[in-house]
Amino acid sequence: MYKLFWSPGGANMVAHAALREIGAEVELIRIDLDKGDHRNLDYLKLNPHARVPTLIYDDDQVIYESAAIAMFLAERHPAADLAPLPGHPDRGPYLQWMVYLTNTLQEAMMHWWHADNYVASESEQAALKTGAERRLVKMADFLDTHLAAKGPHLCGSRFYICDYFLAMLVRWTRAMARPFQQWPHMRGLVERSLLRPAYRQMLMEEGIQQSLDILPATDGAIDQLHTKQANHGAGRPIDEALGA
Repeated sequence: MYKLFWSPGGANMVAHAALREIGAEVELIRIDLDKGDHRNLDYLKLNPHARVPTLIYDDDQVIYESAAIAMFLAERHPAADLAPLPGHPDRGPYLQWMVYLTNTLQEAMMHWWHADNYVASESEQAALKTGAERRLVKMADFLDTHLAAKGPHLCGSRFYICDYFLAMLVRWTRAMARPFQQWPHMRGLVERSLLRPAYRQMLMEEGIQQSLDILPATDGAIDQLHTKQANHGAGRPIDEALGA
């Protein structure tokens, strides 16, 4: 029995999908960021960083950080085939992609979504966001080129939990000037994720959608997202805005 603390469209998406893929018994406990649930003292005892996701397992054991939870679940449930086992040829690339996605790609996205966490003035924040989006375009080119040459998944022919992680991050770019689904091979990876019942169930249970339509990068749309972000004041992408 697991307990997953989550927020709609947050970094919990990959762990949530993995739990449904595994078929494990899980209690989903929503953390309402609008109400400040993530700063509740009881929650801070579980996750002192006031973020989601957090997973409880074996009654009272706690693990947080999205990539750590994903790898933990994949290895704890090898029958789900969400990760290559030690000794498998895909093992090295799999570990590389998991670390790259959380350490490099996700970090650049945080600069775009939450520039105020890094610099104070509006001009500095604007410059940081511009730089982040420029870097993200280069990363998208890199990822799409890799998928074209060695795909259709990150590790080749087999689908692993790192592919769910990338599908989640693609969703986080939907309000940017160039959403990642504009790149054909990343779009294909998301399409294959959406064909998996576990991923669709996760989206339904979180009350969110992942459209492959391109969101127009109009000033009004982006301003709406950023106003929503400022009102939340939470360290994660905003997912309720624009009906997402």
